[in-house]
Amino acid sequence: MSHQRSESYSKVIIDNTEDTTQVDVEFSIQTSILQRLKKNFPKNWEQDLIQEIINNYQVKGDCKLKQDPLLKKSFATGYLSLIWTVDCQKESIEIEFDLFVDEDPTHTHITTFLINSEAIPEKIFTSVDRHWVEGEVVSGDGARFESFFDYLSLGFNHILSGYDHLAFLLALLILNPRVKRIFYIVTGFTVGHSITLVLGALGLIQPASQLVEALIGYSILIIAIECIASISGRYRLYNNILLLASILLIISLLIAGDLKYLIGLLGISIFSYCYIELSSKQSTFVLPFVVTVLFGLVHGFGFAGNLSSLDLMEGRLLPAILGFNLGVELGQLLVVFFLLLIFLVLSSFVQKHKDLLRVVTASGLTAVGTFWFLERII
Repeated sequence: MSHQRSESYSKVIIDNTEDTTQVDVEFSIQTSILQRLKKNFPKNWEQDLIQEIINNYQVKGDCKLKQDPLLKKSFATGYLSLIWTVDCQKESIEIEFDLFVDEDPTHTHITTFLINSEAIPEKIFTSVDRHWVEGEVVSGDGARFESFFDYLSLGFNHILSGYDHLAFLLALLILNPRVKRIFYIVTGFTVGHSITLVLGALGLIQPASQLVEALIGYSILIIAIECIASISGRYRLYNNILLLASILLIISLLIAGDLKYLIGLLGISIFSYCYIELSSKQSTFVLPFVVTVLFGLVHGFGFAGNLSSLDLMEGRLLPAILGFNLGVELGQLLVVFFLLLIFLVLSSFVQKHKDLLRVVTASGLTAVGTFWFLERII
């Protein structure tokens, strides 16, 4: 499971006429999440997927499909979308969402609504809350209050179920094992995460999800390598190894004709070399804090790209952003507390080999970060 939780999104437009009700649905999910959910794809996977979505994202009642669903794929954003329209008899619309919950019970789906050109509060579907009824919509201050706690829970779970985010927090911990410093750095990480989240919610950014997911893996790799270099004092050796690996990867992609992220990889390579070089020459708190904020920006892109497609109604936007960010911060602090507790307990048993414990942990994180980076970039 990646840092990005198992989530999907949809926009529902309901137009009432004198005799019938027309419902337009645009369902979207990131292809990386779909691959993790489905794991393997048969020969006619597109038709199978269309049928699965239509069967498990049901507009209830006397409704008929108006035309064949349209499947769209965007390689730029990494999203797959399905658009369809149903005509229903004049009645309150109900939606039943059972999609992907068998593959992943933690799957979350967020739907925004436009009814007769008026935006109403969105609905967050989960495995225990799969039903929406048009006439039961909460509005006004109650809607904003409900939105805050919906997204507080979403942000909290976003951290706890995002294994690569947890791995990044662990890398920060073993690099900066002092309690005061780690909490400052984690807060700096939240600042970066919050900036891109707000930009995504406002629709000002729409990042390429595949590159963002790869960079999240890379952030674990670079922090883990810095940890090993700082303990061993061999910054130059590890920096040269990292530079050589970057050059080999770029050459391999050039030979394969995959130039999609060439500029991004060049930028990552230059940044990494300069960062490790600077780390070897200073030991102040400023550089780790600034770099952690930068990595927070990258991790924030993972959810910002999703929020940019939601078109949250104006009254729900601020509570959603505040709730999600507070949930993220609470989740991070909880995780850091338990990681610190585990690290302190283990250190008490291996006091003389504390640095060895850090190196072993960092080596494992380097392998995991490398795997996630290569898996997502190639």
